Amino acid sequence: MVDRNSKYRKGSKIVINYFVLYFNNCCIHGFRYLTDSMLILFEKFLWLILLVASIYFCIIVCLSSIDRYYTKSTHIGIERNYIFWNTTLPSVTVCPVDRLNITYFADFCRTNGIKGPQRDILWDFLENLANSTYINFQNIPQNEQIDQIIEDIGLKPEHYTELIYNLTYDRTYEPNFNERIRCMDGAMFIHVRQVLTEWGLCYLGNSKLTEEYSSRYFIFGKYPEYNKYEYENIRLPYQVGSFFQKDTQYALLGFKGPAIIAFAHSAFEVMKVDSNSDYAYDGVLYDLSTEEITAEDNLEQDTTVAMRRCRFPHESNLTHFPFYTRNICQQECRINLAYKICKCIPHFYPNRIANPKPVCDYKTLRSCFPQHASFFLKLYEENGNHENPATCYCEQNCHDSVVTMKSMNPMSGAKQLLGGIGSAVSVKTWPQSRLRRQVIFSLTDLLVSIGGTAGLFLGFSVLGFVEVIYFFTIRIVFQILGYTL
Repeated sequence: MVDRNSKYRKGSKIVINYFVLYFNNCCIHGFRYLTDSMLILFEKFLWLILLVASIYFCIIVCLSSIDRYYTKSTHIGIERNYIFWNTTLPSVTVCPVDRLNITYFADFCRTNGIKGPQRDILWDFLENLANSTYINFQNIPQNEQIDQIIEDIGLKPEHYTELIYNLTYDRTYEPNFNERIRCMDGAMFIHVRQVLTEWGLCYLGNSKLTEEYSSRYFIFGKYPEYNKYEYENIRLPYQVGSFFQKDTQYALLGFKGPAIIAFAHSAFEVMKVDSNSDYAYDGVLYDLSTEEITAEDNLEQDTTVAMRRCRFPHESNLTHFPFYTRNICQQECRINLAYKICKCIPHFYPNRIANPKPVCDYKTLRSCFPQHASFFLKLYEENGNHENPATCYCEQNCHDSVVTMKSMNPMSGAKQLLGGIGSAVSVKTWPQSRLRRQVIFSLTDLLVSIGGTAGLFLGFSVLGFVEVIYFFTIRIVFQILGYTL
């Protein structure tokens, strides 16, 4: 028992002597006064109070710097050197009212033995299904004949969109120039593609989104095929303008149906299903203005999503979509909300995921969705009928633009003059300021701030930190082994 106490006292003395050795030799101000034999107890106590206070305030200020780094390291500033800018024109998405191709449909009916009145019933059903969205699901026809036809051809809900796609002719690949859907600025061709939206298959022009946003990629996971008719001509991926161009415009043309539905939106975004032009029988001419939101080149590398509170397109955290925009994020919110309320999702959403959600049959689209249409579109309800409100937060786009509509007018005489209808975008005035996301407190600033704080309160430095590591790792090992340094 005595030997054990003796060993304990001896070990405690060694530990105390080692800390005294460190206090006498460390570069942190004030520690050596705690072990100085020349000072009386009151002086040592005074130095201890000063050291505790300095360490406390050093930690508080350092934590404040860390909090600033993670929560306030970026801001949105204003730039005004507008004479050096090129501003991207807004995008336009056009959805034709007549979706199906009569030739493809005839071949499908011939292959599946659909004749006579059944053929007309199926055509009407598929056209309404292809044009259906949250505001008009109730217009999908329902009767026993449709049920019988669906049963005969073995059409399952998860194949609705694939069938509509196969019966729709992508007229951006039309050899005849006058029949082709094209996006043009005078003699210059602008890239246009077929996309799958919440209003079915539509056409998008002047977009800065990647080719992953296309109907073929959403449905089959394949990029759009090479369009030789577009690449044979002088082609722009998207149209830009500058302050010195007083009137810049382009048109998305070639629609032969009785009417179209058009959406004008940011070139960095997708259309919103509730921001359409209604049915336009002569086409739509938009007079718009736009103000871009840009980002510093180092914003992505120097910050995380939580720090900058925005996402770049390739930083998708979504399940159904391979890229990110705020409107796409809200579409995923609608997917989850529809699945929660109606136990299935509409047919026009991409569903190529590890665990696909069940797709609604047309009867569920008619019965469940119309009564919740406002909730699905707004993602909230003013009267609060639903027990569990939609919990959906979508970060902003790091690159974006604010599009303001000055006017929206019909393109009178477009059918006679151009042989079809479409939508045109005109920008007559250019912004003299734009917003820019900037890093104002980088990791280097954080290290300088912490180092300056530690130096101010404790006289601490990088070498002081190395000294602590050295004393309590390498030196203590040698002390245990019995070596003297």
